[in-house]
Amino acid sequence: MEKCKADVTICGNDYVLSGDKSEDKIKEIAKYVDDELRHTSKMLNSNPNYRSAVLTAINLAEKLMDNSDLLLRLQTENHQLDNDVKHYISLWEDAKLQVSDLKDKMTTASDINVQESEKYKDLETKCAELESAYFDLQMENTNLKNEIRNLQKFRGENE
Repeated sequence: MEKCKADVTICGNDYVLSGDKSEDKIKEIAKYVDDELRHTSKMLNSNPNYRSAVLTAINLAEKLMDNSDLLLRLQTENHQLDNDVKHYISLWEDAKLQVSDLKDKMTTASDINVQESEKYKDLETKCAELESAYFDLQMENTNLKNEIRNLQKFRGENE
């Protein structure tokens, strides 16, 4: 990137700053330094001087270090969150496979249920036929018993 230059004023002194940032960004940074230096000078009840510049540099370094620590913590948390997301995606994929397997099993079970239901109906029909045949046999048996009684009566009368 091309070096940009910006005319800035910090605590009443004019400077020409250059850097890799845009001119607007350089001016924003200079304004921030000016505000911090004026704030430190106000706290010391003095005009901006070497002492207030050193204290401002220390305050800015502290903020920079705090931000670096925060950045490191956030990067660590982000890495952990990335790992968590990968884990949950893996769990999701496993769950989708399980659902697919269960659907297949349900379809198979439904097919078996239909087949078993048809067998049951066939057995019910056979059972009804057997009951009907049993009833017919009972009727025939009753008729035969009556015939035997009648024949025995008839024999008994003829003897």
